[in-house]
Amino acid sequence: MGMRKALPVLLVLIVLASGCLFRPPAEVKFSIDKTTVPPGGTFHLIVTVNNTGKVGLVGATLILGNDNFQIVQEPSFPEMLKVGQSVQLVWILRAPEKPGTYSVQVSLELRDELRRTWTGFYSHFTITVSKELLAPERLLLSIDAPKNVGGGESFSVLVRIKNEFRSPVQLINGSFTLLPGMKVVSAPAMPHRIDPGKSVTLNYTLKAPFAYRNGYVSYVLRYFTGSSFESTARSFRITVTWRPWEEGDETLMQAYGKEYHWIVDGLLVDEYWVKRFNSSSRVDGERLRPVALRVIDNASSDVEAAERVFRWVVSNYSLGDTTTTLEPEKILPQDRISYVEAQILTTALLRSLNIPARIVSLFNGTDCTIRPITEFYTADGWYVLDIRHGFIGTLDEYLASPYFPRIYQLVRNGHRVVAQSPLTLTGHEHVDVTAQFTEDLENRLTNQVLKRVRPNLRSKLTLVLANMPPEERTFALFIFASAPNGGDLNRILEEWSVSKIEKTVKALYEFYRSMQWRDDFTYYWKIFAGEVP
Repeated sequence: MGMRKALPVLLVLIVLASGCLFRPPAEVKFSIDKTTVPPGGTFHLIVTVNNTGKVGLVGATLILGNDNFQIVQEPSFPEMLKVGQSVQLVWILRAPEKPGTYSVQVSLELRDELRRTWTGFYSHFTITVSKELLAPERLLLSIDAPKNVGGGESFSVLVRIKNEFRSPVQLINGSFTLLPGMKVVSAPAMPHRIDPGKSVTLNYTLKAPFAYRNGYVSYVLRYFTGSSFESTARSFRITVTWRPWEEGDETLMQAYGKEYHWIVDGLLVDEYWVKRFNSSSRVDGERLRPVALRVIDNASSDVEAAERVFRWVVSNYSLGDTTTTLEPEKILPQDRISYVEAQILTTALLRSLNIPARIVSLFNGTDCTIRPITEFYTADGWYVLDIRHGFIGTLDEYLASPYFPRIYQLVRNGHRVVAQSPLTLTGHEHVDVTAQFTEDLENRLTNQVLKRVRPNLRSKLTLVLANMPPEERTFALFIFASAPNGGDLNRILEEWSVSKIEKTVKALYEFYRSMQWRDDFTYYWKIFAGEVP
């Protein structure tokens, strides 16, 4: 009997000794580039993550232990950090306005591809906020870069390094943390050392994406002083504007690649639509373009232009359900139009602005006019514009809206999501894009919901989802994504226990799983949160 009790204890000790139970999936190193900053000044937190585990890492959350400090800009985590790979992440932090000495504890939570959250990565720094003259830096780093560039433009960034130490400094490497889609086109050879009092200028060439960007680009220099390895960093703010309506065909083809044809295609919908509504859907972009340009005014991106077109259509027309024409030029002068006509007109106006756009709908095997929306393409992927529900945002944001779950249910019951792509007006001419809406859905929903959850509650959300069966987990994510605002979702996560959330989701899932869901999933959130008796 005594031996039986001893065996489990012995097994636990063996597991602990081998490190199998608590072995972290990564090596994480923290550093900051300065310890003294002026009131309201910024500094850089540099985090290196080396995946030493057995599966890929897909996300990182930084938690600041001092509310006096703010995150100005956080980095993008790689889509997948594979085993053996490492990444350097740079957070730009802002110090408080009040002078003083502050203790700042930071922790990092990592998420792996198996939906597990790993904690236990901590560091601690002391930051002095002072109006007094700061201690001079011994290795001076300055950057000369443009403040504004156009989409797709290559530009020069000059990095100047001056050694004010009394001994030589060995340079190890320099690297950029770029805005999404930005690339380093060319980089100079890094000199091995800089002698005391000497300086060096490095000329890098960067290329902007064909997209609007406004944020900070950081440069981190690692060096060895003879006694220790150190890092210093500098950031510069840059704005990238992208106005496709001002560009020619060659640039547009480079920007949009295979999606370019959604600009120049002359028809919006196929023969089935034409026969059902007894109308053509031919687009004359040149005739619509003057109207579209007045609507968007001085927009600085394709997304901003689409938002202005969306607002203009919603505010300029009374909307109903009676469709009389599919011709954009006939829709334009009306006072009252249908939601279908609004999507047709919006799509045509976007094409006239050199923005790839298309009508997307559901297809039940016969009818392909079900629940039409507009999609438009950008350097960041497809966006959705759903006029009936007042939605505009990225495709993934649409998946995590209250208006997608019913579409998902219809797809599960046999419908397909199709993009209208007519060429000859013979029967159904559409492209099946169901996979774009359903592929890797759970991870995409999880990533969107996590963005709305406070950092200190994200691990709790992950724990809630971990033990659910796949379909129940998707249902739970639809509920969480349908919360009217982030505050409501965070309140539930903060006040409710994991067990209560799990049991409430299960009860709702079991009751509603076989029913036809409402078009607006917010109703089910209200039931979940106890707002509907």
